[in-house]
Amino acid sequence: MIRFEYHQPTLLNETIALLVQRGEEAALLAGGTALLIDMKRGARRPRHVISLWQVPGLAGVQVKGSLRTPALATSAGASVGALTTISDLAEAIASRPSLKGLLEAAWMIGGRQVQNMATVGGNICKASPGADMVPPLLCLDARLRLVGPEGERMTPLDGFLIGPDQMALQPAEVLTEIYVPPTAPRTGTAFLKVMRRHAMDCSIVAVATRISLAEDGQTCVEARIGVGAAAPNPFRAKRAESLLIGKRIEPDLVRAAAHQSREESQPISDVRASADYRRMLVETLIERAVLKAAERAAQDGDYR
Repeated sequence: MIRFEYHQPTLLNETIALLVQRGEEAALLAGGTALLIDMKRGARRPRHVISLWQVPGLAGVQVKGSLRTPALATSAGASVGALTTISDLAEAIASRPSLKGLLEAAWMIGGRQVQNMATVGGNICKASPGADMVPPLLCLDARLRLVGPEGERMTPLDGFLIGPDQMALQPAEVLTEIYVPPTAPRTGTAFLKVMRRHAMDCSIVAVATRISLAEDGQTCVEARIGVGAAAPNPFRAKRAESLLIGKRIEPDLVRAAAHQSREESQPISDVRASADYRRMLVETLIERAVLKAAERAAQDGDYR
């Protein structure tokens, strides 16, 4: 591993000042489960490593109050600090059925040791095609709070990742919070992943879905389909989503949406799988995940 200078600021403003001062020679350290491995392999060579762990206010999950007026009932939204570990996130949302897909993704990231160190913000900012937290967060219309020298801004997660290891960050910006808006009533989510082994491996393909149903419990009023490890970055299969909206969730329709998701994917062949195999997995997993999310949505009642 290369030699580097370690910084441990205690204020967010200090962190941003260090990023301004050190520029491209600096790297932010959250859980370290990706950065340290990259440094050991020589894939990244920062001269300055800036830890976020002493900066207050970057960790924790706050569940916003839900709106229970019958005509407008929604589940609670959530604010997730970027430094929140995967295991802490899973514990915080375990009792929120409408976030089941996000919980399933958290359970599938590495082993317990990794989940205790890896952070939600770090998983996003690695900008990996196979970042498992991104597809369910895309399905939940997550928004990111970014703070930099020019102040703070909110931006959708959708469109934030623009290529492998590339984000739409301004110079010296820091991701501080992931905001998940409330979901509509009769909403279900799901996450599915295929790996080469049964645990603690990178995704060959991962998918997430969110389905909201009308009062009849059968007609789709809102759909989200997120796909990971099948394109340069995790993405939403928006044309597939449009096939579902306004229609009854039936097997033939779901198969058509799954096939469209396959057409929207852009996988590569690598040591884990061929591009053709990944396309097949996208279609298969999307079909299963849409049906699972719809089933969960239909079980709503006081679902959340």
